[in-house]
Amino acid sequence: MKNRLKKIFDLLGYKIHKKNKILILNEDLYLAIKNKLPDKGIVFFDVGANLGQTLKKMNHSYSTATIFAFEPSKYCFEYLKTNFSNTNVSLHNLAIGSNCGNLQFNEYSWSALNSLLKRAYGAAKINETYLVRVITLDEFCNDNNVSYINLLKTDTEGYELNVLKGASSMMEQNRIQFVYVEIFFNENYIGQSSFGDIYNFLLENRFELVRFYDVLYTNDGLASKTDALFINKSFKIN
Repeated sequence: MKNRLKKIFDLLGYKIHKKNKILILNEDLYLAIKNKLPDKGIVFFDVGANLGQTLKKMNHSYSTATIFAFEPSKYCFEYLKTNFSNTNVSLHNLAIGSNCGNLQFNEYSWSALNSLLKRAYGAAKINETYLVRVITLDEFCNDNNVSYINLLKTDTEGYELNVLKGASSMMEQNRIQFVYVEIFFNENYIGQSSFGDIYNFLLENRFELVRFYDVLYTNDGLASKTDALFINKSFKIN
């Protein structure tokens, strides 16, 4: 009976723990993490904001949160300025990486594919390539007096590991609570981060995998990409 109930809870998105504690793994990320966040002073980072798809969700779920959004595309950034200038979002026309400097950025015919990397396959056309400024999250947090991040979301089309490496100091100090990261299981970009590299890096920095969201599959029925939520149980604000 217990095993049968456990299977039912698993299918519904619930995880049963000892002492009757139930961690709700809701399909809505922002509802799922709500009981783990502080009552006030919430800080979100959206790395790879694109056209604000995630920003809208963050704003809707946490209207009082402080949100920092990073988008290297000059075209997407203009859209963000038009649509989020009067909100609690701080917009930055920057790329995030493991080192500070300048890198070539690829603008594709579909903006969701924009990346510091080139596509490994597919018919997507590069419309334009130009230099963008790259900084690390550690440097940004230091320069802007950001002492902690409750949720770091990174969707940078294969550049995720570099983003995370640029936050090594914040992670070493347990200053990042949740990481929500895009993961590819097949090669979409040349030189992209692998799931194993991302998982091992976060594991080494005291993060644990919570669950996957929005798994996409190939025509052959194989996992293609997903978004993964990790938590650092040693997170501290003070």
